[in-house]
Amino acid sequence: MTSLRLGIDEAGRGCVLGPMVFGACVIEEQDIGLLRSMGTKDSKRLSAKRRQSLRVELEATVVAWRTVAITAEVIDQRSINEIGKDTIVDLVCELKPDVVVIDAPVPPRGIPAYQNEIEHRLVERGMDSVQIIAENKADDTYPCCAAASIFAKTSRDERLSELAEEIGVDLGSGYPGDPRTIAFLKESWQRDQKFPAWVRTKWETVQRIVAESAQGRLF
Repeated sequence: MTSLRLGIDEAGRGCVLGPMVFGACVIEEQDIGLLRSMGTKDSKRLSAKRRQSLRVELEATVVAWRTVAITAEVIDQRSINEIGKDTIVDLVCELKPDVVVIDAPVPPRGIPAYQNEIEHRLVERGMDSVQIIAENKADDTYPCCAAASIFAKTSRDERLSELAEEIGVDLGSGYPGDPRTIAFLKESWQRDQKFPAWVRTKWETVQRIVAESAQGRLF
């Protein structure tokens, strides 16, 4: 009987605007070599053009794939780690793999507790036979996880492009270190004294912009 492997990864965890997107990809264990031969690797190590073309190839090759977008509003309301655990468990329950490979979003010493929590939640949902592999940089090691990262990254990039086109402004990557992203946030606050719904207002970067603006008005 063929063993099914589910890779799960996310894109946009540390962004200050736009969704965090989870990617999930199910492959047959016998196709691990095929994905490697296709050039499947961590999405961050691929150009945007190659990510998009490889996604099309993967869609025609893998057993199943999913993306789940978590909005900025939801991220502002809940712990991002709890959101991640809930989403992963939901995806495992839907796709029913034999093995799930997770790119663990915690430091190495926190992985055992993180994995135990995922296992506990799956047992509560009746999924006690799934083998869990949780590692840092799993998208560098496991092709199913690398494929998941490609689905996540391309989906998030598409959404960010749509938002930029809607408002006619270059939003950059959405990360705090991107000058284009910071310029948009500052201009948006100075102009409207509020941010669009897709900005994560609880992020320190955003709160600092608001605080600096208020301080500037005092002098």
